[in-house]
Amino acid sequence: MSTAGICIIVLDHRHDQYLRDLLDGIRLHCPDVSVALYNSGGKPPGPAFGDLPILPHCSRLHYAKVTPFFLDLLEWMVDRNFEYVINAETDMAFIRPGFEEFVYRTMKDSDYLAPGFVRTTPRTSRWRPYRSLRAELPELLSIIGTAQTNRCFSPGQIFSSRYASAVVGSPWYSDLRDFVTRNQEAGKSFSLQEVLLPTLADALRLRVANYPGHLASVNRYRPYHAASGVFRCRNIPDAYFMHPIRRDDQDPARLIVRDGLGRTT
Repeated sequence: MSTAGICIIVLDHRHDQYLRDLLDGIRLHCPDVSVALYNSGGKPPGPAFGDLPILPHCSRLHYAKVTPFFLDLLEWMVDRNFEYVINAETDMAFIRPGFEEFVYRTMKDSDYLAPGFVRTTPRTSRWRPYRSLRAELPELLSIIGTAQTNRCFSPGQIFSSRYASAVVGSPWYSDLRDFVTRNQEAGKSFSLQEVLLPTLADALRLRVANYPGHLASVNRYRPYHAASGVFRCRNIPDAYFMHPIRRDDQDPARLIVRDGLGRTT
């Protein structure tokens, strides 16, 4: 099966050894996918990453304020020939081959895959991304024309070309883009993408998939995976990547991942 239609976009601002870990894991386990960098820092990557394509329009972003990255990704995707684009971060680690086949198999009947997708967030929810969005929520719902929101977890989302075209081609996209820009201001909500992206799928009548439920502990917010967690994930046949791995050269889980890449540093 050709996997030339898949691209993994890495969001990164440091361009350090942890980016190298992620890239080495992708190249080892997903050798036929394309990879590109979204540079969210102020400096260009050094010579070690000279062969890595960089998205043409990148913004300087900060923790929990990365939603512009996703809109830039979707705009970029519209003008490319990729069937699927996946977002990745440097605290992820690819640990086995087969992810490309999983993408094609799972997305055959879907337009968007959202880790931890849950439809209809209760209005009384204490989930931080939703709670912090309450003041801005009426405007957002008015823009996209829906009465409720969904939720997901950010790393490892899979966007189809149909999803990208539907979002960027929507009649309210410019208003949404302006909303996201203003959301970057101090005092505005956090992790907007975990509310916005799964909600857009319903607003645009797109088909949504989720990772299998047993992978929720493999791709999670916290705690960081311990060394035992790496071995446990390796024993799950359809755990192709894991998150989060500490960005720490002495972290036991990080060292095990590097050993699997044939590296120690």
